Amino acid sequence: MPAPTRTIVDPRFGAELRQRREARGLTLRQLGVAVSYGKSLLHQLETGRTRPTVDVATRLDDALAAGGALAALVADMPTPSERALYAAQHPRRVDHGAVDALADLLASYRRLEDSIGSTLVVDPVRVQLDTVVSLLRDAGHQVRPAVVDMAAQWAQFAGWLGIATGDDRAATMWLRRALQWATEAGNRDLIAAVLSFQGHQAEGCGDLPSMIGLSGAARRDDAVHTALRAYSAGQGARGLAMADAHPREVIGLLSEAADLAEQATGQPLSPWGYWYTPAFFSVQQGIVWRYLGARDDRANDRALRLLTAGVAGASEDARGSDWHGRHLVHLAVAHTQAGDTSTARQVLDEARAIADATASRALAGQVTEAVRRLSATR
Repeated sequence: MPAPTRTIVDPRFGAELRQRREARGLTLRQLGVAVSYGKSLLHQLETGRTRPTVDVATRLDDALAAGGALAALVADMPTPSERALYAAQHPRRVDHGAVDALADLLASYRRLEDSIGSTLVVDPVRVQLDTVVSLLRDAGHQVRPAVVDMAAQWAQFAGWLGIATGDDRAATMWLRRALQWATEAGNRDLIAAVLSFQGHQAEGCGDLPSMIGLSGAARRDDAVHTALRAYSAGQGARGLAMADAHPREVIGLLSEAADLAEQATGQPLSPWGYWYTPAFFSVQQGIVWRYLGARDDRANDRALRLLTAGVAGASEDARGSDWHGRHLVHLAVAHTQAGDTSTARQVLDEARAIADATASRALAGQVTEAVRRLSATR
């Protein structure tokens, strides 16, 4: 049975619907005929008096050839299962079944974030975190190990959302809690994943020494899943490239990352690392090569091959995510460095559409910077 959901609607939906309808030169009646809806319903949708369902938003998106921009503003958000609700209301009775329910709920939020971006899931996830923290506080000693491990996973996801939405304070708080709880739970893979996220946060803050150091710490334990160590090695290589380290040093670490990624092929992935696919690693490698490609045409050619393959290999669910948009920006920069400004502009248009649909200010800023860089090459 599918998990219960509730529909969330971005407040920009009505204005976006009207703008796209008028841009196509359609009246409310004409659009209504195209989608088999009444004129009055469409008017109510545009004025915000009626909330669209996912199906309605999708049909309107198709009719207006909006390319997913309208559909991305409406999503079915998972709600707590009965087991998780009961555990929240009776914290001293929490059991392993409630922990499993929270795991399923977290998986739903992770997949949803892949589809609609980070911004729209932040508030619902924070509400669920209140429940998780309450359960952890009151869980008995026998069930606490399972609850603290699950709490660490929720905190790690909240930390990621903080990074993705530019909320540095929330990212710092939740990643610290995740590290504490993962350490208590003895979850070495999750400890490494949190350290790598802290390295990613340091990158966003311009703290390259911390980025490089935390990435090294994340891959230090050979018992950690190979895919997690591959990601951390690639992130460390990116930090070295951004810090203008000698290319030999960068390429050495990048080769280690590629070897680990190849070893990880076919290995089962954890719930907090399911995105570490060959396509993802191709993009990660390509980003490093594009930094090197700022001074080396052959390196940039390699960046273009890897980024193009990785972006093309993204799953359908991930193509509307803000992190896929960031990958597109890197691809556009590589095209710019190769002198192909026309293709770079097309790729940036795709990234801008994702930024608009996901309300990602961080991605919008990256697109703006890439456009500025593109203009400077003329």
